[in-house]
Amino acid sequence: MKKCTKKIKKLLAAIIVIAAAAAVIILPQIVTKTVSGSLAVSSHIGDNRPVYAAHRGLSSLYPQNTIPAFEAAKKEGFYAFEFDIHTTADGKWVVIHNDTVDAMTDGKGEVESFTLDEIKKLNIDAGNGIENYSGLKIPTLEETLDVCKESDIIPIIEIKKCDIAYIPDFMNTLKERGLTEKAVIISFDFDYLKEVRKLDADIKMMYLVNEVTKDTVDMCVENGNIGIDFGKKKMLSGIGAVKYAKEMGLEIGAWTVDDTITADFLAAIGVNIITTNRIIP
Repeated sequence: MKKCTKKIKKLLAAIIVIAAAAAVIILPQIVTKTVSGSLAVSSHIGDNRPVYAAHRGLSSLYPQNTIPAFEAAKKEGFYAFEFDIHTTADGKWVVIHNDTVDAMTDGKGEVESFTLDEIKKLNIDAGNGIENYSGLKIPTLEETLDVCKESDIIPIIEIKKCDIAYIPDFMNTLKERGLTEKAVIISFDFDYLKEVRKLDADIKMMYLVNEVTKDTVDMCVENGNIGIDFGKKKMLSGIGAVKYAKEMGLEIGAWTVDDTITADFLAAIGVNIITTNRIIP
């Protein structure tokens, strides 16, 4: 009888886990289908409400990583907008996601093979709402930071691919615009973050990972309390590690979250910053 009871308890526990996973995977799809247009509205209320960052600007309506997308993020009330940076052949910082210019412009080739002048000759010809623009250009880091300064919005800057020797120049650019206390630096490459930390002991940073683990948390704590920004697909398996990270005093972010059910779940487990394509805060 006792063995039977234990089996039933294990079965019920398994059913609960499966149901939770199904809710995370299936319900967001239902919500997405029932929300009209390209945007959803945050449904979370309470003291632990996270802040929202527009992924590559308001990229659900405007071409990603462009000045119009960044300006729109501020108008919609976002706490921050996230964008990606690379270095050019002549050591200048430009805002683009991919390692190549192929997907977003009328050019072809690696970003690092172009000089800034050459990149500025290319036209962006892809992305949501591109039909409303002609002659749209890849912005520089400086142009993008100017939007942040003028709009009083937080820049979340992902260092994608660069010559690490240019990191001091990157930091000087932030300092010149008075944004070192507001900016958040993120990257999948921990070496970039360590280099930034050498130059500034206080600037906010977050390590991009697919899944939060205890080892990752310990590494981030040991290197100057670097926060963690993780992918939503692994949120169920990483709940324990997220709790541990919070106990260790780390700031936690999650990407890329486009439905309010998942956003509310992440808020409940203590996520501070949610990066989204379509949820309006």
